[in-house]
Amino acid sequence: MNNPQIPEAFISVIGLGAPRGYFPFKSWNRWGSLVTFFIFLVGAVLVFLFGIYDTYVAYQQHGPAMIDDKLTGPLVIAFVLFAFGLLAGWATYANWNKGVATYESGFAYNDRKGLLIWRWEDVISMMSAITRHYTNGIYTGTTHTYTLYNRQNQRLVLADSLGKVEELAINIDQNIFPLLYGRAADQFNAGQAIVFGPVAISKAGIAIGKKTYPWTDVKEVSIHQGILKVSRKDGGWFSGASAAASGIPNSRVLLTIIQQVVGLKAG
Repeated sequence: MNNPQIPEAFISVIGLGAPRGYFPFKSWNRWGSLVTFFIFLVGAVLVFLFGIYDTYVAYQQHGPAMIDDKLTGPLVIAFVLFAFGLLAGWATYANWNKGVATYESGFAYNDRKGLLIWRWEDVISMMSAITRHYTNGIYTGTTHTYTLYNRQNQRLVLADSLGKVEELAINIDQNIFPLLYGRAADQFNAGQAIVFGPVAISKAGIAIGKKTYPWTDVKEVSIHQGILKVSRKDGGWFSGASAAASGIPNSRVLLTIIQQVVGLKAG
């Protein structure tokens, strides 16, 4: 894990133990937004000044009749550039101090609204969406989005705008998995049904969407290319069911229990 250099904004965090890591908003995103702000702002000023100059020349050559026609276009363009500049400026302001610091007992998220403190035991759900992109068969990159909910029903989305967000997600998962798995295992052993988004499991069986299968009828549960699939022993083209792993909260907990009940084929 990266050596934490905790900024001043995180000094006020108490009760989470020693800091373990820091994951700031990517610097090129911050500075890129700032540079973009100035480019659009300067562009708006230059276009406006050009419009004034062009209008003055038209006035000298043709009189006042040409003023409106000459000034309208530059004013519209300058306004559009200024509006885009404001958006870039807002993005700079909103993201300048954004970052996440991890600690022994939780993590803190900082943005323009201030600090949010999340203790590990307060996290009730984590959903991962990792997408590999291809253009004409050529790999062009991977995007990561991690969505978390806590006991207060607060929602937090961590994405690639944060540096090393995949490392951050792994760190969060390592800390919350034992807690989430322990609760789920207790519910399962008590005979309760546990819902993981589109998938539900209990001692009786597994349900995906509207299809339910007793464990004794399950031939195989597999996960391949981000798709969780259940196959029945009696076969048949339409006998199984599937769900995208990216839509399953706490998927690691679910897959661990499935592995222990009937086994899991990964590919």
